[in-house]
Amino acid sequence: MSYENTTVPVARSQQMLRELLLRHEGGSVAFVSDPPKEGFHALVPIDGKTYNIRVMAVMKKIEARHIKGRYYRGRWIPPRTDREAQEREVQRIWRVLFYHMKGIFEAADSGVMEFREMMLPYIVTKDGSTVGEHILPKLDQALAGRPDRLLPQTAS
Repeated sequence: MSYENTTVPVARSQQMLRELLLRHEGGSVAFVSDPPKEGFHALVPIDGKTYNIRVMAVMKKIEARHIKGRYYRGRWIPPRTDREAQEREVQRIWRVLFYHMKGIFEAADSGVMEFREMMLPYIVTKDGSTVGEHILPKLDQALAGRPDRLLPQTAS
């Protein structure tokens, strides 16, 4: 798993995420902790229009015996309790969320990818669901039996 040995406090990851969004003219950031989900809502400008986005991650149930220890002030410290293991999982999730958004903004800022396309799954629709939540249940059916639809047509 990525970032499993992070020691960055959740509040620090959230602050860095808030600063990242504000640098890109976003606003009204709300962090959500609704176990087993962690994530945030924010207002983000896309092509001159402000959208409400929601990015959520699902926390895995982790037991102390299933997580590696970490170094703290030069000492190796394994998690002592399942609660401590879960706290480390929350730290990991927030690091992943921060770096995920950082990667999206870097790809958009460099002109490599279009910001609107990368943010599409997270845009909240009028019924309160994200575009991704609308599409995912229907995706397999839409593509069933036609994997060739995923490939672009080539000129002969």
